Amino acid sequence: MLIFLGDVPAVLVKGGLIFMVLVRLFWLFLLLIFLSGCHWGKALKPITPSQILSSERSRLGIAAMERGDLAEAEKRLEEAVKLNKKDIDHRRHYADALWQRGKYDDALRQLDEAVKRGGISDTSLHISLAEKHLMLNRLSTAYHHADAAIRLAPQEYKGWALRGKAGWFLVTEQQFSDSPEKVQEYMVQARNDYYRALSFSPNDRDLLPELAAIQMICRQPEHALATWQHLQDLFPKGSEPADLLRGKAEALIALRRFEEAIQCLNTARQREPEHPEIEQRIREVIAMTQKNLY
Repeated sequence: MLIFLGDVPAVLVKGGLIFMVLVRLFWLFLLLIFLSGCHWGKALKPITPSQILSSERSRLGIAAMERGDLAEAEKRLEEAVKLNKKDIDHRRHYADALWQRGKYDDALRQLDEAVKRGGISDTSLHISLAEKHLMLNRLSTAYHHADAAIRLAPQEYKGWALRGKAGWFLVTEQQFSDSPEKVQEYMVQARNDYYRALSFSPNDRDLLPELAAIQMICRQPEHALATWQHLQDLFPKGSEPADLLRGKAEALIALRRFEEAIQCLNTARQREPEHPEIEQRIREVIAMTQKNLY
């Protein structure tokens, strides 16, 4: 049954209202598209010919680097940087080419410039700088960039590993020889940085020996032994490197477990029979064992 409002059925009035609402929503939708298009049009800047050319030069440089033609790679990437000085990636690739050619300071200058030109929040740039400064034994600068990488990306294990290594090397290079408190502070932080790095990459075969060495310096041979054992478990039985077995033996010696240490060293000697230090260390541990009996 239809209900009439005056001369018009109520159902028609209701339907007409819905239609009007839908029409208004449709026009509002079109208006939003128009305004968004205007905004995007303002945001999008036209690509200049020099940008197109720089991208082409960069592509040629990367291709040359991949096939091992470093001179050509350097030439093309230098051209790319000159054509588009603001492009961070061009500088990053140019720095890689320079570094591979042994032009270390030039490479670092390009990476520093990339940071200045907008890469201050680029984690990978700070990691690359930390790695390169560490290789050149510029430890304080390496530490600075590793610390920046951690602040930008705390979930990235490389930043933690690099800061831990830089801090450890700062201590071993006797940078704080006049401050025992500073030595302790940096060693504890280095150890904790390695723990954090390994929480993201627990089976890293490069980080584990370094952590064990730090644990020994921190007078934690039982922790070092556990670290060496974890590393050993990553290798098929009978294929452990001699250096691993020697490190494990040192932790056992510190724990006065001389017989087990001798077994480790004997196995290491089988791996590297010509290594003079292994034979010498076995004799020393045997002497410790005999002395321990009296």
